[in-house]
Amino acid sequence: MTGSERGLLKVDAWRALAWRASGAADDPPLLWLHGSTGSSRTAPALSGVRVISYDRPGFGGSTFHPQRSLVTDAEDVEALLDHLDINRATVLAFSGGAAVAYAAAVRIPERLTRLGIVSGAPWPTAEAPSADVLRTAASALRAEPGAAVDRLAEDAPFRDAQVLADPALREELLRGAMDAVATGVDGWICEAQLVRTRWPFRPSDVSAPVIMWHGCDDRAVAFEAASAVARALPKADLRKIADAGHLGWMLERAEIIRDLCAA
Repeated sequence: MTGSERGLLKVDAWRALAWRASGAADDPPLLWLHGSTGSSRTAPALSGVRVISYDRPGFGGSTFHPQRSLVTDAEDVEALLDHLDINRATVLAFSGGAAVAYAAAVRIPERLTRLGIVSGAPWPTAEAPSADVLRTAASALRAEPGAAVDRLAEDAPFRDAQVLADPALREELLRGAMDAVATGVDGWICEAQLVRTRWPFRPSDVSAPVIMWHGCDDRAVAFEAASAVARALPKADLRKIADAGHLGWMLERAEIIRDLCAA
């Protein structure tokens, strides 16, 4: 079967995950883990690859999970793979999605072949912002998601500016921003705290091969932070993207996916 699929996976009596898939059922599976201001609607599509994505709790069409943790995130990944009858998958994670990718690699290593991390969040080293600060930011995002996307273009590195000048890519970022707070701000705040609070595992616990792509001018996650993560992971290959910040990788995501799936 080709084309696209969408569904709701009931993971327990009170919670469901909204998921979508593109490509043929017999294509190699790639699990997309969206950024912290994103959703499954930002998943890339590529001929010859079955791309699976889902909205994390409180994002898009997925139910908020007040007890969410990186452990429950890994359990959600496993439940989705089970539901779609996928034994093993490659992962591509963006920004805050990296935390979920690493968690899944530690909790269910037998289900993941390798990780691809683009502009990935590093292991936290500083205290997370207060709930009040995050709620103010989330409320502003919900009130004016377009303005939040437009602010990304201010003094943006060359390749990020190209991304934001592309109408289709800007629209994709806008859809993700809208979905992140579509049903309220609690899911976005929970994720922001989760990604910035000490993770319950170490880089040395990640046994899967990891390929990292990171912009040399990323101001959201400095390249030096990505380098430190790469040095700490047992099997990491860090690839620098010139003239790029947090978003520049989007210009070459087809090549990234092909490289990742061929590794």
